[in-house]
Amino acid sequence: MKIRRTQEERSAETRAALLHATVSAIHDRGYAAVTTAIISERAGLSRGAFLHHFHTKAELMAAVVKMVFDDEMAQYQEIVQSPEMDRLSAWPRILWSVLSRPSGIAVLEILQAARSDPDLARMVGPTQKAAEEGALSKLREEYGGDEATARSVMRLMVWAIRGLTLSDMILPDRQATLGAVNLLSNLILASSPDGAVGPLQRLTS
Repeated sequence: MKIRRTQEERSAETRAALLHATVSAIHDRGYAAVTTAIISERAGLSRGAFLHHFHTKAELMAAVVKMVFDDEMAQYQEIVQSPEMDRLSAWPRILWSVLSRPSGIAVLEILQAARSDPDLARMVGPTQKAAEEGALSKLREEYGGDEATARSVMRLMVWAIRGLTLSDMILPDRQATLGAVNLLSNLILASSPDGAVGPLQRLTS
């Protein structure tokens, strides 16, 4: 006997299809080349179905950013349970493994586009801020340190890795890119052998 899905379930599936189609389209074509028509077609949905869930492209992009951030936070939460993750220096490699995926690249392109799109910036900004605050809280919980130092360390790692994902697309050289990731990990290890944020405070001023 076939189980009929509820309207709420069908709506959630349609919304998820649009979000995943957006990530895929941006990764394949780049943000500037992606239209709502392309996204709808890739998701196998009509223009009307798209408009039922998202009134504007900016609204859709904000939802994509939130979906990806939530997924990334869940992955990081699983990773920190591993005993080998007791050192801060492990995180550049972890961040690379997550942020270099299609979803991470799509978010990077959306964040870049927000710089010249006020509507997108208005919708994406709060999500980005909430994501940073959540990550900062987890970082301090695991590795200590005062708020200012922990924020500087987090931004260095996250945005260095985001920049490396961009460079790897424009000037592909995976060996050099991974070498840079390893260099950042080893610099953090040399500066904080015990794996905590505290020893890095003297380097941020």
